[in-house]
Amino acid sequence: MKTSLRHVLPLLATVLLVVCTGLRAAPDEGGIPSSPEAILSRADDIKIKDFEGFGRLLDGLEARDAKLTPVEHWRLRFLQGWRYTWLGDYDAGRKALEEVADNATDIVLRFRATATLINLLGVGHRYQEAFVRLNQLQEMMPSIRDGKARFQGLGEASQLLSSAGQYEQAEAYAREMMENPPPGRTICIGAQHLLRAEREANRLKTLDPMFLRALDVCDATGDDVFADTMRADIAAFHLSQGRAAEAVKILTESRDGLRTLNYPALLTEYDATLAQSYFALGDLTNARRFALSAVAGSIKDEFTDPRRTGYGVLYEVERRLGNAQAALAYHEKYMEADKGYLNDVSARSLAFQIVDQQLLARKAEVDALNKQNEILRLTGALDRKEVETGRLYIVVLLASLGAIGWLLLWLRRSQLRFMKLARRDGLTGICNREHFVEQAQRVLAYGARSDRGACVILFDLDHFKAVNDTYGHAVGDEVLKRGVDVCRRALHACDVFGRLGGEEFAVLLPDCSPVQARARAEQLRLSIAATSATQARPDLTVTASFGIAGSMQCGFELHRLLVVADAALYRAKRAGRNCVFMGDTGDIPDSPYLSEARG
Repeated sequence: MKTSLRHVLPLLATVLLVVCTGLRAAPDEGGIPSSPEAILSRADDIKIKDFEGFGRLLDGLEARDAKLTPVEHWRLRFLQGWRYTWLGDYDAGRKALEEVADNATDIVLRFRATATLINLLGVGHRYQEAFVRLNQLQEMMPSIRDGKARFQGLGEASQLLSSAGQYEQAEAYAREMMENPPPGRTICIGAQHLLRAEREANRLKTLDPMFLRALDVCDATGDDVFADTMRADIAAFHLSQGRAAEAVKILTESRDGLRTLNYPALLTEYDATLAQSYFALGDLTNARRFALSAVAGSIKDEFTDPRRTGYGVLYEVERRLGNAQAALAYHEKYMEADKGYLNDVSARSLAFQIVDQQLLARKAEVDALNKQNEILRLTGALDRKEVETGRLYIVVLLASLGAIGWLLLWLRRSQLRFMKLARRDGLTGICNREHFVEQAQRVLAYGARSDRGACVILFDLDHFKAVNDTYGHAVGDEVLKRGVDVCRRALHACDVFGRLGGEEFAVLLPDCSPVQARARAEQLRLSIAATSATQARPDLTVTASFGIAGSMQCGFELHRLLVVADAALYRAKRAGRNCVFMGDTGDIPDSPYLSEARG
């Protein structure tokens, strides 16, 4: 399970616990097993309920490994990999599981090892390897008749696909889990995966009563982790609908029970949502308390969504209390966590696309080799057939080979086009946030070496939320595109122009003084104000507010330039909008949570 399946994957040990509860059998009421097959079955059954007894059984079998049959050897190796992983030795666990997944003779055992590997690789941020293993899992799935193993594989596939934004396939796997649970399992786990995928895909407009029934089933069957994860999603849904008090009620009622599960990833998700909810209710004390807990409980050295949310709330609290120095410190941590989190989200999506393209290219190469072999076979048969007929056949096959070559070229161009699209904003065609940061840092590094000044202009469209609410998102999108077109005509080829999100844009002006930057910003402001927002509504005009920061005052660090320019932009908003303000290094930046108020 992931902390928020467009965020970070969950702690592997807990996932192994909840998955393996579905794979274990009832306690053995007989005596101590003696045959290797019976010992392996017993160990597989008790590995969750009696980990020490499980370890003793494995230790005894390891001494007899040389006398085991191949099937027994691979089953022992799988349990060893599971044991290493449970103890936190992920390298040894991955090695053992890879051996089983690649070499075991039993397809069900290979399937189980592959499913466990997918989760382990996801936890380790080895997303491309995880998607390669997912493809292997999907190829084996039609042959798997073992209900419990298939149930495990469907769950891992649903979670990994959802984490990469492939929500339709993730939801399909979750529904299959709900429709065909194996003996001992219920709709609980599949419903939890489905609920999270729908919420992350922004398809959850109302709360289906089916999810509440599934939550009752989870509680009744003791699937506490999945029950509490569903509560986290339901609370987040209520918060998104403006029902913060309802979110607090749901989370506080189950938080104490969650602490006993020893599942820190889910606990930090609870705390992050509680921090946001209390802040929305104006309870700054509890907002700070749970934000600090979310930050402290997050996985060390990883930028998870609870961590960035916690820093964002802490910044809001300190800013509202007037603690400028503390607010600035938390804002810097928030921006660092936000960037790391967005990079991880992009890495998952890009890994899926790369593996998908590689599979298509490999299939095309296999087809090409098959065609070449067919050509060789037909060439040898020409001695026994009419020459003209044989030549015609070869021409047809050569044409097919040419078509396959063209397909390979097309796939390569598609890969290059995908890499280009990954750097561009889908609506406006300018740099997206990640690419703008990359390009701007490169230009600033050159400016620092050559001692040439640079300036950053931040601007966003005034009252843009009102435009969306009044005329609809289609008109809002047209307003954004018209505004970008106006700015493009006024910018130079060397300027870096990007969309940071929503209606907020940034421009880096290389080799530019603050006086020149102010003039350029004023030109952009007048151009936007003088242009009708859309062709369909020529009477609708939109203005923009601007904030400027220069390297002469702030240095060549992009983060500092953005912080100062953002503060100047907020002062422009407070001054009445449709104006330009120069940044000051003593400014405190505006809140990332007040974007709607600024619009």
